[in-house]
Amino acid sequence: MKRLLSGLVLRYFRSIAKIQLKRTKPLIIGITGSAGKTSAMTAVAAVLKDTRQVKTSEKANSESGIPLNILGLYPKNFATADWLRLMIQAPIKLVVNLITSQENYDTYVAELGIDSPFPPKNMEYLLTILQPDIGIFTTVNSIHGQYFEPLFLDQNKKPTRHDIVAAIASEKGRLIESLPVSGCAILNADEPLIAHLSNKTKAKVMTFGVKPDSTIKIVNITWTGTDTEFSFSTTTETATVSFTNYLLPSHYGHTLASALCSGLFLGQSLAEASEHLQQNLLLPPGRASLIPGKHQTKIIDSSYNSSLEPLLDMLYLLQKTPGARKFALLGDIRELGENTKQEHETLAHEAAKVCDAVYLVGPAMQQYALPIFQNKKMPAFWFKNAYEAAAQLDQDLRPNDVILVKASQNTLLLEITVELLMAEPEKAGELLCRRGDYWDHQRELLR
Repeated sequence: MKRLLSGLVLRYFRSIAKIQLKRTKPLIIGITGSAGKTSAMTAVAAVLKDTRQVKTSEKANSESGIPLNILGLYPKNFATADWLRLMIQAPIKLVVNLITSQENYDTYVAELGIDSPFPPKNMEYLLTILQPDIGIFTTVNSIHGQYFEPLFLDQNKKPTRHDIVAAIASEKGRLIESLPVSGCAILNADEPLIAHLSNKTKAKVMTFGVKPDSTIKIVNITWTGTDTEFSFSTTTETATVSFTNYLLPSHYGHTLASALCSGLFLGQSLAEASEHLQQNLLLPPGRASLIPGKHQTKIIDSSYNSSLEPLLDMLYLLQKTPGARKFALLGDIRELGENTKQEHETLAHEAAKVCDAVYLVGPAMQQYALPIFQNKKMPAFWFKNAYEAAAQLDQDLRPNDVILVKASQNTLLLEITVELLMAEPEKAGELLCRRGDYWDHQRELLR
């Protein structure tokens, strides 16, 4: 009964949102991938901001969030009463939008997040809500892999990590396959499971990556103590963009290049798109922000979410960051299914090469990563939650230490630790992820 009611509610919001889209007729840019979707969405909006009226699906990437975002509605606490409020407001908001200039935009940039190959949490369902003209596929890894394992139940062997990742790429790739001939597929040239989708679309294909034949090639990435600089090239142009107070890992080169491709497709030169990107981009909190910490330390705050490949990139960045000692506060990578053990062991081996000490939160870190650190006889500490980790770090940190903070978001909420270790905690609302009454309540539940 609950599933039936949920399905009816989703179809209700979807129907009203589609009326809104039919009225505004925006160019729709859909962004998918296992990591980097929100940053890519923000970067695309920055590139297009000065030439188009852009709306983004900010804080909304799901089967329920996207329709509400299209209408300009937002949940407060996800309680039953809140959903009833939204159901009453949705048709009213639609009428207001139709007779006024509210929600009047010519470009809609939507983050398309899928958790499963089955509706309503798959790409096929999201494509019944909106039909993108431009599709961007950032990267693919095994996040949400546990929900794809049922696809292999009739086999006599457990699926490998490659099997799972290939299934995820196939489901996310439905976005690219759905694009119209007048549209554009923007693909990561460095990932074969994504690059091969160029053969499965009617749309124009543009690529980004380090490969020489990429439409936009990532030429170089340079880090200083507080800044990151990226250089890009096409067959006819080169351009550089710089970001202050962000220590961005190398995979951000792909994120930014994908956004630059959207500018090129819509008539900008590489120089123009790069200028817009540098002037307008404000990255979402919790994605490699550099924050001054207590005791004259530096915090690399990547606490919003985590998967293996971006985490390994962040460890490499931590290694290159000047500092007296290198610490990492690492929480579980969630929803990996059968790959949970393998991926946590891999990250533990790599973190041991970089860190002077590690601080761990979550049962997977305790079960799979902690024993590896202990066998290597390096300082490693496990905590039940982010509050306990913050208390220990507050005692251990000394001037000029650098600490990386990264974890999956589900129930771990390591932004708690960042707030407790910030030199200026009064800036938490401005600098940290997951703000608002709902998330304040979730953090209180961990105490």
